[in-house]
Amino acid sequence: MDPRDYLTLELQRLDLLLHREILRLRARYQLSLDEFRGLYISDEQVNQLVNREVSYQGTSSAVDDLTKQAKLLRAEAKRKIDDSPWHELVAEFSLSDIEQEILLLAVAPDIDLKYETLFGYLNNDITRKWSNFDLALRIGSCNATQRSDVQRCLAPEAKLFSSGLVQPINVPTDRRSWLATGFFAAPAVCHYLWGVSSLDPRLGSFVEKPPPANDWEQLAIADDLKERLRCFARRYMGRGSKIPLIVFLGHDGLGKAQAAEMTCQELGLSSLLRVDLEVLRSSGERVDELTRALLLHQQLQPAGLYLESIESLFDNEQRSLPESRRLLKILRQAKGPVFIPCQPSIRWRELLIGQRSICFRFDLPDFTTRRRLWENAIATGNAEIAGSNLEALADRFVLTPAQIAAAAESALDRSATDYDTTLSVETALFEAARAQSDQSLGALATKVKTIHSWDDLILPRLTMQRVKEITAAIRNRHVVYSEWGFEKRIAAGLGLKVLFSGPSGTGKTMTAGVIARDLALDLYKIDLSGIVSKYIGETEKNLDRIFRAAQCSNAILFFDEADALFGKRSEVKDAHDRYANIEVAYLLQKIEEYAGVVILASNLSKNIDEAFSRRMHYVVEFPLPDETHRERLWRGMFPAEVPLAQDVDFQFLARQFAIPGGDIRNVALEAAFLAAQNGKIVTMKQLATALARQMIKQGRIPSATDFKQYHSLAADSA
Repeated sequence: MDPRDYLTLELQRLDLLLHREILRLRARYQLSLDEFRGLYISDEQVNQLVNREVSYQGTSSAVDDLTKQAKLLRAEAKRKIDDSPWHELVAEFSLSDIEQEILLLAVAPDIDLKYETLFGYLNNDITRKWSNFDLALRIGSCNATQRSDVQRCLAPEAKLFSSGLVQPINVPTDRRSWLATGFFAAPAVCHYLWGVSSLDPRLGSFVEKPPPANDWEQLAIADDLKERLRCFARRYMGRGSKIPLIVFLGHDGLGKAQAAEMTCQELGLSSLLRVDLEVLRSSGERVDELTRALLLHQQLQPAGLYLESIESLFDNEQRSLPESRRLLKILRQAKGPVFIPCQPSIRWRELLIGQRSICFRFDLPDFTTRRRLWENAIATGNAEIAGSNLEALADRFVLTPAQIAAAAESALDRSATDYDTTLSVETALFEAARAQSDQSLGALATKVKTIHSWDDLILPRLTMQRVKEITAAIRNRHVVYSEWGFEKRIAAGLGLKVLFSGPSGTGKTMTAGVIARDLALDLYKIDLSGIVSKYIGETEKNLDRIFRAAQCSNAILFFDEADALFGKRSEVKDAHDRYANIEVAYLLQKIEEYAGVVILASNLSKNIDEAFSRRMHYVVEFPLPDETHRERLWRGMFPAEVPLAQDVDFQFLARQFAIPGGDIRNVALEAAFLAAQNGKIVTMKQLATALARQMIKQGRIPSATDFKQYHSLAADSA
C-alpha cells in the first residue's frame, strides 16, 4: 500500500503547518514574492504545492486558522486508530505528538518529492532539500514551553536519534549552527512504511537473511536438544519478558543456524538475520551507528539475530577485546532473540559477564546418527556401498552432518567423472571424508606419507599379532562403545592409546603408517621441538593447540621419541622440577580426554611415566630383528628394478651385523647412490662401504672380525 493512503490526514496536517510557516515568514518579510526565491523556486510553485492561495492580508488570523485546522486533523487522525504501519510504528516506539511531528518531517520527502522543494524554499537554499532543527522547532512549537520540549526531542540521546529512527545529516562544510542541522528518516523506517522488508544498504555487507529452514525433523541434532529448544521457545512466545542471550556451543556444521531459524519460527518470528561480526567491526564505519541501524531493522521487521564470527571478538591469546563487551551490550538491547554460536574453545562466558544467558550444547553426532547420515547422503546420489564400508566411514570419521553431506557429494561426483576407472565409490568416499576432516593439525604437526602395506612389515610373530589386534580394535570401536554400550561405563577417554616400545629403527613409525593406511586414516607425527618450551606455561599452550586441532582431524596422532614428553616425573627439588611435573600431568589429562587414536613411540618403555603406562590400552614391544628377519629386511629393501651383482651376499650381512631395519634402510640407500654413480649396479663393495660408514657414524670401528672376507672392500670407506 502507498504510505500516502494511510498518512493522508498526517500529510494534510503537515501541509497546513508548512503553509502556516510560509505565512509567518512572509509576514516578517523573510520570504519575498521574488520568483527567484531559493534561486529557482517561485512563490507560485510553492502555493501550488501546498494547494492554497497564500495571501499577505489578514496573516495573523490565517495563521490561527491553519493552527486550528491542524489540531482538528490531529484529533481526527487519533480517532481513526487503525493497524496501519504508521500507527504501529508510533505504538512500537511510544512516540509523543512532538516526536511524531519530527518523524513526519523526516519521512515526508521519501513519500512525496514535493517536500524536498518546500524544504529548500523554507531553508532559503535549494541545495538543502531536507528538514532541519530550526524548521522542526518552528513547526512543532508555538511558545517557549513547546520549544523546550521540541529541543529535548532533538537531542542525540533522545528517543528518535538514539533508536536510529531519525539520523542527522552530516554536511561536509564549515561549521554550521545547531539550528541548521538537517535530519532524515532511517531507510528501515521508510521500508517499513512501504511494507518492504529490504535491508538498510549499510547493513548489506555483514547481514544476510538466509532462506527459511524446513522443519525440526530435517535437523540432524539430538532429539532431546530439539525438545529443549522447543520448550524454551514456548516459554517466551508471546511474553513481554526479555529473552536471555542464547549461546549455541559446538563445532561448525552441526545445524546451529538451522536450529536458530526453527527456534525463531517457534517464537512466531518469520526470519533470522545472520550477522558477521568480523565484517561489522572492519567495515570502516562507526560500529555503534551500524549496530543501531541493525537493531532498528530488527525491531521494525521482527527477526532473530545470529552472531557469526564471535572469535573475532578475541585476540590471539583468547582474551576478549576491549570493545567486545560494549558491542554485545548494545546487541543485548535487541527486541528479539540473539543467538551466539561458539566453538567449544571460545571463552564465551568472559564476554557475557553480568548478562543473562542460556547455553545449548550441540554435540557431534554419535555413531548411529553418522551411519544414518552417510546412508542418506549416499542414497541421494543413487549409489550403494557395502554395509561394512558404511560402518567404517561412520566409525573412523567423526564428522558433522554438513561435512558428511559435502563429502558424499564430492565423492559421488568424482567417481562419476574421474577418468581413473579403478577408483571405486568406496575409495572416493574415504578420500572425501579425509579431505573434510579438519586440516588445521597440519600447521602443528607433520603429515606422514603412508606408502607401506602389511607385506612390507617384517616383525616377530607376536609383535605382528598385537599390531593387527590394535588395527582391529580401532576398526571395531563402534561395536564396543556404541552397540555394546561401553561408552556409558566410561566417563572420558573413548579414544585408543597405544605404546610402541623398542630401539630406534625397529619399525615403530612404519607400523603406525601401515595401520593408518589400512584404516584409510591420516597419520600426523608430532614435532616435539615445536612443543617443548623452556618458558613456563608455553608447553601446555602448545599441547592444548595440538589436541584442539586434533579433535576434528580424524587422524592418528604419533608421538615419536615420546620420552621427552611422557618421561617419568622427578622428585621436586626446585621450581623447574615442579613445572616440569605440571607439564607431564597436563599432558596426561589431555591424552586421557582425547577421543581419537594416539600412538606413543619410545626407545624404552621403562622411561615412560607409570601414570601413562597404566592408561595405555596396548603396549607393544619392537625387538631388534633376528637373523632371519634381518635377511628378509635386506632382500626386501631393494626394489625389483635395482640391478644386483652376483656377489651380493644378503645371508652374510644378516648373520654378521645385528642391526635394526632403520640402519639397513640407510645402508641400502647409500649403496644404491654409490652404484648409481659408479657402475650402475649394486655390488658387495658398495654394500660393504656403506655399512662401514654407517658403523663409523655410530662411533664403531669396522673390523676384520665383522667383515671377514669382505674387509678389504670396506677398508677405504672412511
